[in-house]
Amino acid sequence: MGKNTSWGKAANWYNDLIEKDKDSYQQKLILPNLIRLVEAKRGEAILDLACGQGFFTQEFAKLGVKTIGTDIAPELIEIAKKSKLGEYRVAPAHDLSFLSDSSIDK
Repeated sequence: MGKNTSWGKAANWYNDLIEKDKDSYQQKLILPNLIRLVEAKRGEAILDLACGQGFFTQEFAKLGVKTIGTDIAPELIEIAKKSKLGEYRVAPAHDLSFLSDSSIDK
């Protein structure tokens, strides 16, 4: 990968929207329900496909879960890596060849 995507100009705006707005849809509605539905257990490995700037990947990492976030947009992955929470890869959803079989729990 490595080519720019349409997220290039919007990546920082999107990150600010998700990270700074504590009343965002992602923070208030999606996150609590996602945590409840996934039932992540410490030590499990979770793949966040199309992770964007890594918001959900980072929240699961805070729970002691091994997290791997992937997104096609290098601009968003660059932002995600700055958090130091989770592992991140630029990869399209149809090519997860960097993962070994049975390495992801959820």
